[in-house]
Amino acid sequence: MSEPIVEPLFGPCGLGEGPHWDHISQTLYFVDIFAQKIFRLNPETGIITTAFVDNGPVGFVIPLEGSTNKLVAGSGIDFVLVSWDGDKDLAKCKPKVLVTLDSNRTETRWNDAKADSSGRLWGGTMGFEKDGSFPPNVGSLYCIDNNLGLKKQVSPVTISNGLAWNPDNDTLYYIDSPTYQVVAYNYDSQTGAISNKRVVFDLKKNNIPGLPDGMTIDTNGNLWVAVYGGAGVLQINPKTGELLRFVKINTAQNITSVAFGGPNLDVLYVTSASIGLNENQLREQPHAGYLFTIKGLGVRGFPANSFKLSDKLT
Repeated sequence: MSEPIVEPLFGPCGLGEGPHWDHISQTLYFVDIFAQKIFRLNPETGIITTAFVDNGPVGFVIPLEGSTNKLVAGSGIDFVLVSWDGDKDLAKCKPKVLVTLDSNRTETRWNDAKADSSGRLWGGTMGFEKDGSFPPNVGSLYCIDNNLGLKKQVSPVTISNGLAWNPDNDTLYYIDSPTYQVVAYNYDSQTGAISNKRVVFDLKKNNIPGLPDGMTIDTNGNLWVAVYGGAGVLQINPKTGELLRFVKINTAQNITSVAFGGPNLDVLYVTSASIGLNENQLREQPHAGYLFTIKGLGVRGFPANSFKLSDKLT
C-alpha cells in the first residue's frame, strides 16, 4: 500500500469544521465556527469564497436539495437558511431562522451535523468552553425532518460530533467526543428511528491519544475518524473493531473533521483547528487550522446528502 499524500490547502481557521462535498457543483463547503464563516472551495480553479453569517457561531453547512443558492446551517442554537450562490464573497448574511432549539442560547451551540438519505438533518449541540473544559451533559443529538419537525434523539451528550451511515443504510454511527468512543445504532431509514446502541471502537482501549471528532465512511463500510489532539485520521472497521490505518498529519495536532470529495470521491478533505494554541505550539504546528487533502488512500466515499425541505415550506 503506497503512502498517502497529505497537503495543506488553505488556512488558518480558528476552528475549521464541517467539510461537505457538494457533488452537484463539485465544490467543498466548510466552516470556521467562531469566525461565523462559511467557505466554498472550487478545487478546479482553487478559488475560495466566504460568507459571514450574522447570527452566531456556525457549526455546519449543508446545501438545500434542488437549489443552487440556498444552504442550511447551524448558527448558535438556530437552524437557519442561508441564501448565497458561493460565487462571490458575502460580507454579511442575515439568515432566515427555520427552527430554534429548546436550549439556552448562551450555554449551548450547534456542532456537527449531516443529512440522511431521506434529507433529514441529524445534528447535535454542545456547551461553550469554560476555563479550559466543556460542561458535561448539556448537549443533545437532534433530528429535523423535511417539515421542520424537531426531535431529540440522544440526550444528554457532552460534545455531539461525528455522524455516518453504513452502506446498507441500516446503521447510524455516532460520536460524543469525551467518551472516546464510536458507537452504532440500528437505524430505520423510513422513520428515522434509532435503537440498540453499542460501542464499535474505543480510542482509549486502542491507546490512541486525543478525542474522536468528525467522521465519514468509505464504500467498503470502513469509518474515517478525525482525532482532535491526535494529529491524524483513523480508518476503522466498525464490524470487527479493528484499526486499519492511522494517517498522520505532522503539521497540525487538532484535526476536527473529514469528508470524501473530488470528481471520483477519492480525496479526503480534512479540517483542523488553531484555536487555543500558544506561540510555541503554533510554531510546532505550522498548518494548525488548515484545510488539508489526503490523496492516494485507495478508497472512495459516498455522495453526501443534501437537506430536503418540504415543497410547502420552500
